[in-house]
Amino acid sequence: MTCPCRQICLIPKPACSRPHASLPRHRAAGPQLAAQVMALPLFCGLEHAILERLMADATALACERRTLLFSAGARADCFYIVLDGQVKLFALTPDGRESIVEVFTPVSSFGEAAMLSHGPFPLHAEVIEDATLIRVGRRAFVNTLRTDHAVAYRMLASMCRWHQRLSGEIRHLKQVPPWQRVAEFLLALTEAREGEALVALPFNKEVLASRVGIRRESLSRVLARLRDMGVRTEGNAVRIDDVDNLRRRCSQQSA
Repeated sequence: MTCPCRQICLIPKPACSRPHASLPRHRAAGPQLAAQVMALPLFCGLEHAILERLMADATALACERRTLLFSAGARADCFYIVLDGQVKLFALTPDGRESIVEVFTPVSSFGEAAMLSHGPFPLHAEVIEDATLIRVGRRAFVNTLRTDHAVAYRMLASMCRWHQRLSGEIRHLKQVPPWQRVAEFLLALTEAREGEALVALPFNKEVLASRVGIRRESLSRVLARLRDMGVRTEGNAVRIDDVDNLRRRCSQQSA
């Protein structure tokens, strides 16, 4: 189901009062939605009026779990913004196994590089938790970049900074052992600096394993090792007995 407006509701319109009843998860209309979108690395620093032009072909989507958004090889004529829920990008290995490359949670975007390169999507994308998305069409987005070179330059600079940060994260992941990858991921989910913390896992353990670059069976061994460091799983959550101690262990390993 899509928003009836031609333009995504960055500025509330009278017609938008009705569909919100049928899009219960799409609560971020108007200024709140604009603020969320403008906080994305792709749009960082852009004026509201420019954002409206870029999003002229955008629509809001309410997608159920297991919805396939696109397949590898499909024409990349759009990209997506996740307002809530979760979406995974994955590849299929020659033997048919699924390898999760990334999981996108609110508020994040994916698919823009493929769209701007005029090529196909290199991966599959599937909703793994009921989600509200913005589908940003290519036509208005690219036309705006073609007619406003300053906007294109600023967006390119923003994407370069984002790419540098991701490259740094990938280099770091390759340099640290699996237990530290999981520990650092869990620590990033809590604001606690010391004492005990109960951390809710944002997705299941299979997705978590792919997210930190290890196999599902390896994750069980990693969690067993972390138990000796005061980290215990409790259903869909993880309890850390001493946050500061776990941070220090990670720091000592990296030193």
